Amino acid sequence: MTYPLSASRQKALTTAQEYFRAANLHPSAVEFRNKCINDYGFYDGTGQWQNIDLHKLQERSQLPITVNICKGFIDNLSGVEIQSRYRTACRNDSHNIQDDKLAEALTHLLFYIQEHEELPYKGSLKFRDSLICGIGWSYLYKEDGEIFYDYVHPFNIIPDPDDLTPQYTAMKYVCRKRWMDPRMVKARWPKTASDIEVNQDSAYYEGLFSPELMDRNSAYTDYSNYNGVNQNRVLVVEVQYKVPHKVYQGIDHQGRSFKTFTLETAEELVASADKDIAESQGERIMRTLFLDNILLEHAPLDATFPDQHDFSYIPIVFQRRFKTGVAYGLLESMKDIQRDCNVRVTKSVYAINSARVIFEGNPMAGSDLEKIRQELKAIDSVIVLPKDSKFQMSSNAQMGEEQIKIVELYLNLMQRVTGIYDEMLGVQTNATSGVAQNIRQVNSVRNNVFAFDNFSQMKKREARFILALIQASQAMNLAVEILSPPEREVIILNLIREINGKPMVLNDIRNLPISLYIEEVPDYQSSFAEQKATFESLLSNAHAQWLMTSPDLMRRLGIRDPETIASEMQQAMQQKTMMEESVAGRGAPAEYVSTPAGKGHVPTVPQQGKV
Repeated sequence: MTYPLSASRQKALTTAQEYFRAANLHPSAVEFRNKCINDYGFYDGTGQWQNIDLHKLQERSQLPITVNICKGFIDNLSGVEIQSRYRTACRNDSHNIQDDKLAEALTHLLFYIQEHEELPYKGSLKFRDSLICGIGWSYLYKEDGEIFYDYVHPFNIIPDPDDLTPQYTAMKYVCRKRWMDPRMVKARWPKTASDIEVNQDSAYYEGLFSPELMDRNSAYTDYSNYNGVNQNRVLVVEVQYKVPHKVYQGIDHQGRSFKTFTLETAEELVASADKDIAESQGERIMRTLFLDNILLEHAPLDATFPDQHDFSYIPIVFQRRFKTGVAYGLLESMKDIQRDCNVRVTKSVYAINSARVIFEGNPMAGSDLEKIRQELKAIDSVIVLPKDSKFQMSSNAQMGEEQIKIVELYLNLMQRVTGIYDEMLGVQTNATSGVAQNIRQVNSVRNNVFAFDNFSQMKKREARFILALIQASQAMNLAVEILSPPEREVIILNLIREINGKPMVLNDIRNLPISLYIEEVPDYQSSFAEQKATFESLLSNAHAQWLMTSPDLMRRLGIRDPETIASEMQQAMQQKTMMEESVAGRGAPAEYVSTPAGKGHVPTVPQQGKV
């Protein structure tokens, strides 16, 4: 039995449906869906032929030959991104020791989330999508106190078509299509279970109908396709949109400015006794999920805060067309070349295996030109000519070779339009020295610098959103371990303690310090690899021995346990000085102490007396 919705929930359902319908019907959304279908067909090699060319091949009974060149170029640039992966970290620039520890704790928490949720791998999938169709999407959310990161196919996301910014940073709403098992829908939203009809007695999969696969061949998605019968997938639509909302701001107990949507939270955080809280107007993100005309969920987004630009769906965009705003990828510049290349390769094979015949005189009795054509195609053909007839046969192999030469020219043109040259593709070139090859590889990457710059910006947006999830959750007693060789320190974030009969929050991260920012660090396989690379970089400096005697300087370079390293370095330099003085005759002679067999002799320097 379907119960009527309240006025506010009915308004939320109607608003979400209108947003989804408007986004679906927008001309740029329809154009992108058609382009997206074509792009992925090009990438996997199944959609590189036009119908007119296939019809010509069918007339001469020849199969099409697909030489998928563009896939190699896309995968090559994706490989460059994989080999140069990096993570995001927090750093503090206020020179405050307490903020340094807070930043270090949040950095370890970010590293754990990125490793546990496989952000580098899923980020590479997004980058590849941007090269293919122009845009890639990810989904960040929190459930049961844990942060999750999912990759979402761009065909299932419909962004705000009126946002023409390069990276969709000014969207007013975003829609997602979720294809779910109806049984899972009933289990996830039990309050609406009575409104969803599922025939439990029928087989799980009946027939060959798949709504999601049908949607991937359509330029429009109808959200009202649920008819109450048993289906293997139903469409659950999620819409996130911004609404006007009051914002309260002030200064907290630690002297940091804050903004919040609730007056109670502002009164709790404010430091002054007179409750000096300013009120202004801002925007808040709402999240609505529905199935057909059934409202499943409506509430504010978990990670929502004033002046927030990003939704939980964060894109990376390769480029956008000026007139329509439709995103396009690196593949767009290769389509025409790839399509004509397949035609010419197929034509060259046909030309090499065919010949041209000039026939003079009376035709053979009982034969016509078509029968003669079919007979000439056979290798062991026998042709009987009338006495007053003659013919001249010439091979078409030269025509096939000319087509191959054009294909080779196309390969050079494809390198020009993509900026990916032979050195990056692993093809042998005239660059004989390693320096020359490295220069050409670097120049190839520079030609696609905007793609990597967009990827870097996307990583920062994701990291900021993860911090927003941590901040907005207001989770208490969150512990993060900061590991170092001599000790293991555990810092408790949002630690609740009762002081003078009043509960106080220590290490409060609900309002992040303004001195925190996001930076890029290499994506090492382990902490040992990270420290090894840091030391190698430090030792390459001409003044490394002096730099390593300063614990504060090494700490700012990101080296762990700098005090122990500085102490060991000072001892090593002191022993070196004593050895040099002993060799020069300014100190006591070195003594040699015998060691076990196979270990040699170890020189020792006696303690020098006072002068």
